[in-house]
Amino acid sequence: MELEQLLFAGSLSGLVSILGHSVLWSAVAMVRRPAPGAYDPQVQIYEAFLHMLCGISLGLLFWLSWGLAAIVQVAWWIRGLTFGGLAALLLVPIATNFGVESRIGLKHFATLGSRWLTTCLFTGLSCAWSWERL
Repeated sequence: MELEQLLFAGSLSGLVSILGHSVLWSAVAMVRRPAPGAYDPQVQIYEAFLHMLCGISLGLLFWLSWGLAAIVQVAWWIRGLTFGGLAALLLVPIATNFGVESRIGLKHFATLGSRWLTTCLFTGLSCAWSWERL
């Protein structure tokens, strides 16, 4: 498998996942009027860049793990969800520490957590699909 293709798939999936998450929450905000002073779930440019870098890193890790070759005779999407789930589990201690230290609200913490979970799962799926295709 070509490393460049997995890095590109990871980069694109990280960017698409955060932008898709932003579109979804923008649609929710249009339907439901937020209270004044409520948390604004808009995605900043640096956040999209971080998710893109995370996708590149996860693509590299997927390549280094040989596409989870130890998991045999399963569909590509199971392999991708397994990889994305393992990556998301690695973020749990970091996210919990961040939530406790910064004392952010529960809604803000849940929004950030769902963004990173979406990025991990979507990147795992896209890398597994790219690996299976070739």
